[in-house]
Amino acid sequence: MVGSTVYGFQDQLSQIVAQLQLLDYEVLNSHNGSIKVNPHLSNLDNSLNAVRECDLFLGIIRPYYGTGNIGEKNITFEEIKLAVNLKKPYWFLVHRDVVFARLLFSKMKLKTGDKIIIESNRFFDERTIEIYEYVIKNHEPDLTLRNGNWAQEFYRLDEMMTYITTQFSDMEFVENIMNEKI
Repeated sequence: MVGSTVYGFQDQLSQIVAQLQLLDYEVLNSHNGSIKVNPHLSNLDNSLNAVRECDLFLGIIRPYYGTGNIGEKNITFEEIKLAVNLKKPYWFLVHRDVVFARLLFSKMKLKTGDKIIIESNRFFDERTIEIYEYVIKNHEPDLTLRNGNWAQEFYRLDEMMTYITTQFSDMEFVENIMNEKI
């Protein structure tokens, strides 16, 4: 399954799905229309069912929180949390603007010492840093004990494709990961 914000990135998602299909994967992705949709369920519930159904999960963290927000929940973030909690084999790509903003905002404070609050806007949503910190397991204090906290930074589509091809082209590598007992 490929979990990502969609709007503004449809062309990239289409190319990523096509690349994975060329590598002989059956790809679940809402933009691609390849997840099962129960008309009696919410978009969130249908998306989470797709996570439960998938064998592998590729999450893409972008500077935009997306339009898939239901109350305080974001569909992409909920997909990511469920994939991690279900111990699905997962891989993450994170846009360099999220990584940069996290570093920048961690160094910025008002003269009073208070944290600077960035209003949500169409260019960057600070909540994407929360997703990134979840993925890199920032909540686990001992960095040496963190496993599964790799998030590959990217800026361009070709960088994403390099990572995807490297991770998913060796079927034996992927099958070994799927068969590991955690």
